[in-house]
Amino acid sequence: IMSRFFGPAACGPAPCATTRYKDEFMREMLMALAALAGAALPIQAAINGQLRSFVGSPVLTSLISFFAGTVVLAVVHFGIQGGALPSVAAVARTSPWMWLGGPLGTLFVLTAIVVTPKIGATRMIALVITGQLCMALLLDHFGWIGLPGREVGAMRILGAGLLLAGALLITRN
Repeated sequence: IMSRFFGPAACGPAPCATTRYKDEFMREMLMALAALAGAALPIQAAINGQLRSFVGSPVLTSLISFFAGTVVLAVVHFGIQGGALPSVAAVARTSPWMWLGGPLGTLFVLTAIVVTPKIGATRMIALVITGQLCMALLLDHFGWIGLPGREVGAMRILGAGLLLAGALLITRN
């Protein structure tokens, strides 16, 4: 994945010499990317909250936000990667539930625009993380939505409990 965007040198010089090191490096890079994406969420919520103060409507603010994101994705896919649209046959083979990603993203963005200015970024993200973690545990445990099933053992439950306790402490006062 990294080499697709940044070229073969993205793996660094020596650590990619063996498959084991390459896999470990890629795993660490993906975890760093996930943390970076997580750090972007409260920034996105704050930016969209400010944009709303200028355009007025949370729905219009969401539309502007998604339009800007769509432009970036189009530039990356069509311009940088030289991608194409999928065939009609490929689209026809998808299941209807596969089209829910966009509306679920809209739910998050619209909710963040409305809620963040009222309760603050910390509370908003603490509650988002709580919801994400609970659903992620269910998705992993039951292997829903095509994910491979992963055991939700005592350590994961303890970790989730500690994160939930942290969210409760953050949202109280």
